[in-house]
Amino acid sequence: MKTRSISLAIGLALVLCSSLIAQQKAAQPTSPQAPEATAEAADRPQATELSALSQRALALLLQAGEEARSLKEAYQRARIQAAVADALWDHDAGHARELFQSAFEVALDYYRESKDDNLRQVTRGGFVSRADMRQEIIKLASRHDAALGRALTEQYIEERERELQAQSQPSSRLRTNPLLGTVDPAANNLLSVASSLLEVDLKAAVELAQRAFALGLPQSSSHFFANLARRDRAAADQLYLSVIERIGQDQAALPGQLLLLAAYPFGENRVWIADGEQTNSMAFPALTDFKLDPALIERFLAAAFALLSRTYHLNPAQVPDVPSRLRVALFALRLLEAKVAQYQPALLPQWRELAGQIATLVTGQSRDRIEQTIQQTAQERAPNLASPQTAQVQDLLDRAQQTSNLSRRDDLYREAAFAANRQGDLARAIEIAGRISNFDYRRQVQAWLYFEAATRAITENRLDEARRLALEITATDQRAYLFFQIARAALKEKDRPRANELLEEAIKQATKAENTQEKLRALLGLAYTYASFDPIRGFEVADEAIRTANQIPHYEPDQGRLVRSLESPDKSSSHISVANEEGFDLGKTLAVLAPTDFDRALWLAQSLASKPLQLSALVAVAASVLKQK
Repeated sequence: MKTRSISLAIGLALVLCSSLIAQQKAAQPTSPQAPEATAEAADRPQATELSALSQRALALLLQAGEEARSLKEAYQRARIQAAVADALWDHDAGHARELFQSAFEVALDYYRESKDDNLRQVTRGGFVSRADMRQEIIKLASRHDAALGRALTEQYIEERERELQAQSQPSSRLRTNPLLGTVDPAANNLLSVASSLLEVDLKAAVELAQRAFALGLPQSSSHFFANLARRDRAAADQLYLSVIERIGQDQAALPGQLLLLAAYPFGENRVWIADGEQTNSMAFPALTDFKLDPALIERFLAAAFALLSRTYHLNPAQVPDVPSRLRVALFALRLLEAKVAQYQPALLPQWRELAGQIATLVTGQSRDRIEQTIQQTAQERAPNLASPQTAQVQDLLDRAQQTSNLSRRDDLYREAAFAANRQGDLARAIEIAGRISNFDYRRQVQAWLYFEAATRAITENRLDEARRLALEITATDQRAYLFFQIARAALKEKDRPRANELLEEAIKQATKAENTQEKLRALLGLAYTYASFDPIRGFEVADEAIRTANQIPHYEPDQGRLVRSLESPDKSSSHISVANEEGFDLGKTLAVLAPTDFDRALWLAQSLASKPLQLSALVAVAASVLKQK
């Protein structure tokens, strides 16, 4: 019955599709055209030229769009309608526009009713975010119609402003860092939308970013400047200079906010903010071929010196958090001292004098911890310059042995193990991690170390060692991820037998695991990798993945990413790593298999028990046909 129902639905959709083609054909102008227009029309794909397979794909999209309207889960309803609109646009822009608008209205209603903040808890104190569906729809729509994207963007901004006004205490829901002060929530929202528009509407993205920075300095600012520079270096420099000038003159600006801006002029991809009591480190993809601009660096250092000098002269009676600001200011002065010596040596005497003055106002213990953090930043920037027996590792070990607090001691051992591993001394790191008294925490730390070491070995093409390290990891998706990364590296070396052996070993391990989301991700990633050189085997693994998916309740299509988390038992420290892996996406895995056997890929998609998963996969498979040249 199920197959008959689907066939009937597709048949009806094919009638609709044929009707659409007929309407487009009838609407074609019969009056003479200029030669240029005729040539342009000849190059444009015509509905009448669609193959039978493309017509089936269009029919599937139309049907999926209709069925999505009946889904109970509003988030998935909006997501699938938007995906259909994206795939349908080149063939029926009018219908696609209606679907985009419908999807956006559904998403607006969803966030009004659910109050979803797009955060998902992965540890007791750690969260990862999933896409704000409103922003995702704006991003997709903007690729096809800039005006539509901007109209939706304005709606989104108005909606966010209403949400903030409706909250009696808007700042109470924010997870802010005391080192960075309080940022207007609207600034975070505007910069988030700006980031989503960078690839599709650069002008609109920059305009939104300007509005965001006028309200404050969001924590994602450094990442935004790096992404903007990849698209338009001149626009990034101009916007950065305006922000630097503002923060250099703002009497309320914090040293921590200055440090958020410290990476961009030097083309670096990590931000450090510390006060001797806590340390925040944020990394983002590195900029390539970034040419340093001495004028830009000079402007940054001048603004930095002005802000840090103001911090030194603050009156504690008027500004309650002066001690914290001074500690961060001392860290900033020490962190940037080498930059001043290299790029603006004339400023160095004043810079060091200011650092000495502020140091006298900071307690000895805080000064020591700030220096330790400075050493850590130096080690992470140039890990090969230090030997395994650095002062940093030994200092952490000494501190661990001197503390009577077991939780703090375990976390100091974790820090020391991480430091040793960054230096490439895995054996030393594992030995140090073995001193952790909490058994579960010890095992998690060691798994984290093995994963990092295996990733490093893959990058350095030490594939046998990478496999050995991957076998030390028990998490099904993490181990499979490493195995298919090793296999992909082998394929680059034209070593197909080795890749096949690695994938089969990983499949054997994954199929033995319990039916969990981790197992599903593992199988999907392995099938996706096989699709590039052995799609028949890829289909067999995908079939096992579909059976697994049907055994997992509440699995959503947007859970296809690798999330690793590590949190100390007392929650004093946490580490979260999120890797977007296309092969973990069920729809994309079937889509890369579809060119080999469309009907089999379609059958697998239709075999999914979850309606949102089924429709999501159907849309991906159908869209893959229409994307083919």
